[in-house]
Amino acid sequence: MNVLSFTTGVREGNARAPRALSRLLKIRPYKAPAARAEQIHGSHLVIVPKLSKEKVYPGADGLLTATPDQPLAIFTADCVPVFLSADRAGVVGLLHAGWRGVHGHILARAVRLMRRRWHVAPSSIRAWAGPSIGPCCFQVRWDTARYFPSTRRRSEGTWRVDLEGELRRQAKRLGIYWTSKTPSQGCTMHGSRYYSYRRDRTDKRQVSIIMMREQA
Repeated sequence: MNVLSFTTGVREGNARAPRALSRLLKIRPYKAPAARAEQIHGSHLVIVPKLSKEKVYPGADGLLTATPDQPLAIFTADCVPVFLSADRAGVVGLLHAGWRGVHGHILARAVRLMRRRWHVAPSSIRAWAGPSIGPCCFQVRWDTARYFPSTRRRSEGTWRVDLEGELRRQAKRLGIYWTSKTPSQGCTMHGSRYYSYRRDRTDKRQVSIIMMREQA
């Protein structure tokens, strides 16, 4: 199985604009219509079959599929897009993990669903994060920080939380392999490479896509 994945940025434009997602898929080897999650900052997941047209799954923040050539899409502008791949089982997934999703253990829910539906062992799952806000910039109040005792840090009268760091900790406890994102992705609030809601209060978003292709 060949897994294809990417995350857009400002250079590719607002991925949530009308017809933008279809256009982005067509200029890459993702010709099929995408599955999208509604993204309500929860931890509900759905299993996606082969689609004949683009579909939004209400109430979902995570998507899983064992269907080749079926793209999955998640929009972000600071939250963590989490990619999942179980190559031997032919399963991929994509999660939208803001602080509520991380606190709600969306990663663990995905691992349990993959195990229950496709008998995928956690040790055979590989996970990695796309661009997101870093602990340098994710300032929160105590009512949020209290959920993350291992990764919160006190800073100048407020709190900073490392969402990707918390996901790495959860992955280790679950027994899945976490691949760190490349340094070039960095923090979405730094620079102008990615859209950032916290920096600009924008409704524009980048999109993360994952799809598996059967090897010829």
